[in-house]
Amino acid sequence: MKKKQIAIVLDQLHRDNSIDKNERLKEVLNYFNLNPNRKKTYHDVIIQKFNEGIKQLNNKQLLNIKEKINSVGFDEEMIESRLKFYEIDEIHFDEILSFFKSYLATNVALDVSNIDEGFKGVQVASRDDFNRIINQGFTGDWVLTPNSIKHNFVQVASMNESGQFPRGHYLNAEIAKFSPIKYGDQTRYRIFIKNPIIVDSGNRNVKFNLNPVKYIN
Repeated sequence: MKKKQIAIVLDQLHRDNSIDKNERLKEVLNYFNLNPNRKKTYHDVIIQKFNEGIKQLNNKQLLNIKEKINSVGFDEEMIESRLKFYEIDEIHFDEILSFFKSYLATNVALDVSNIDEGFKGVQVASRDDFNRIINQGFTGDWVLTPNSIKHNFVQVASMNESGQFPRGHYLNAEIAKFSPIKYGDQTRYRIFIKNPIIVDSGNRNVKFNLNPVKYIN
């Protein structure tokens, strides 16, 4: 796992209302398809980072600092000033600063290319943030049939009405692999990606079918 991915997981843990963070973290780490030994190592590291870092902030305090760094960038003095105002013990400063530095990297603006009108593969319509998809390395989970995909590419079509990448933007990537995920009696597939690019069709009036998965061959 990369630092940006760990920051995403830490942020998910903080926003989650579960009392048992250990169990919630086990669920989240399943998304990354780690072998058992590495999963145990990352679990211990992330729980320690969480407990010694952003756990010390409440939701409003964390959001306040996130909004500030999103607008002005990473400013160590500003963050430390906020932490002192919130009466956070200084022994937690380094871990909290480390989180915000990695968190900011997950929101760096991405390059947008012209639309690839000749795309072939599988298209999924999603409200997931493109930065998040790229940094975590996968999108899903989808009801699809991998054997029906003749071209090894995925296109994620934005369903968002606003934000950095609203409707009309697409994330195109090669499919690195599929990972089957059980949902009761149903099997869905998580799509792991590589070499992603973001394209802009310029058309904000994109309409989607009820089925969020479309095969384009």
